[in-house]
Amino acid sequence: MSKTKTKKYTHKYSDKPFTIDDARNFVLKVKKLEGCTESTLRNYEKVFNDFDRFFGEKTNIKTLTVDDARNFMYWQLNEKTQYLNQPTWKNKKKGVSVNTANMYLNFAKGVFRVLKDENIVEENIFQNIKRIKDSEKKIETLAPQEISRLLRSLDLKLYAEFRTYVMIHVLLDTFGRIGEILSLTWNDVDFEHQCITFKNTKNRKTRIVPISKKTVKLLQEWYDEIEEFDSEYVFLTNTGTPLDANTFRKNLYRYAKRAGIKKRVHPHLFRHSASEMFLRQNGSIRVLQKILGHSDLAVTSRYAHVLDSTIREQHQQFSPLNLIEEKEKRKIKRKGVVK
Repeated sequence: MSKTKTKKYTHKYSDKPFTIDDARNFVLKVKKLEGCTESTLRNYEKVFNDFDRFFGEKTNIKTLTVDDARNFMYWQLNEKTQYLNQPTWKNKKKGVSVNTANMYLNFAKGVFRVLKDENIVEENIFQNIKRIKDSEKKIETLAPQEISRLLRSLDLKLYAEFRTYVMIHVLLDTFGRIGEILSLTWNDVDFEHQCITFKNTKNRKTRIVPISKKTVKLLQEWYDEIEEFDSEYVFLTNTGTPLDANTFRKNLYRYAKRAGIKKRVHPHLFRHSASEMFLRQNGSIRVLQKILGHSDLAVTSRYAHVLDSTIREQHQQFSPLNLIEEKEKRKIKRKGVVK
């Protein structure tokens, strides 16, 4: 009995070398078609930039092995020179943080997942590399008095400092990320119902967050300040163009230093600080999860140390033993009274 021959499927790239540069162009095109955000695409670019540095852009990506992937991750953690293209940085650090290395690992897996699905490579060489464990650190936050000091230090007669004043209130009141705040348009601000709609979110899900009367008032004042620019965007430079994150970060760092705050103040610190203050006032962690836009409660639970301390304080204040001890003290006092 003769066997029926079937034509073997071959990919158009199967017999040719496929360089890292080829992979960059291919994967980024796929990710753009998938509708990835600009920040996600930038992260894929960063991974490819590091592939170029470590492997060489003309390396045939098909020849890379699991050992190569492990060596790449080791280089990230221990040998990679940071800020390589910044000539003004003299003491350049070797190796990235565990969080940054894990970010590179996730995107490297994403790159090879696309290449494997398209039959360009035989395996995802990063797939079985586990996330690097790190000792869990307490999330740094600003104390209310530090935030008050920073706000008081701003000169509200100056355009950039008034803008920073308004933005800090919006960051705290909405628990928003800086990218979400800077992409806001006036259509996203509902003055009547006192809420803000975030559309450009990390998980691409629209999120509506209420805001306080004070934030509404400040946004109305800010609208009057920039009305002449006739821009749809909420936060603008003094020339009327949309404000970028780096400019805000630099200004914020300078203002915090001037206010005598020793911590490294950056936009995301307000999201952490707002979350901690919310829980300290007995806010629900489930409600906080919704406000922050976390799909997984485990991510929100990073602030659990606040709950622990709040529970401890409440326990000390309202322990049943407190009532018993008070009764015992009254009994002893009565017995000690001389009639």
